[in-house]
Amino acid sequence: MKAHLKRSAVALFCASFCASIPAAGTAETFTLDPGHTFPSFEIRHQGVSVMRGKFKRSQGRVMLDAEKQTGTIEVHVDASSGDTGHDGLNQKLLGPNFFRTAQFPEILFQSDAVEFKDGKPVSATGTLTLLGIAKPITLEIRDYACTLQFLTRRPLCGADVHAVIKRSDFGMNYAIPLIGDEVKLAIEVEGFKD
Repeated sequence: MKAHLKRSAVALFCASFCASIPAAGTAETFTLDPGHTFPSFEIRHQGVSVMRGKFKRSQGRVMLDAEKQTGTIEVHVDASSGDTGHDGLNQKLLGPNFFRTAQFPEILFQSDAVEFKDGKPVSATGTLTLLGIAKPITLEIRDYACTLQFLTRRPLCGADVHAVIKRSDFGMNYAIPLIGDEVKLAIEVEGFKD
């Protein structure tokens, strides 16, 4: 009886674990979960501190094929959802000196290549469009992992994504060098398999 229960428990664990891993040789498409995807940024302020903020609204889709080592990523960020935690600073951030959200309401990233290592994505190269200017960018993909969402049992994958850009490359030149040119991006990403 104990051996039977043990075999059943092992079989259940294996079935659950295997179901959480994308099948080899097939392209998997994921829709980003807006409740668990947060593009954030940090920038030096007057050389004495680091100012941080995030964008609260984004959407996108990711396609990955581990066997062919290909993929595509498209992410749309609502620029007007930028938030530093301070109302006055938010008004400046979203206004004419920085994100100019009245004129440029969206930030867009579209990949043209995804690099894999040991069957997992580790970077994505593509184009970032900010303030109407499109520039090449490489995103570093860290800690990519997949599981089953504990309530719905839907396949779920996520990662921690990083990049560094210069805001001046996109025409955002206000107050450099008082406010830094280099911007560090850190993006928490989760997506459900379609």
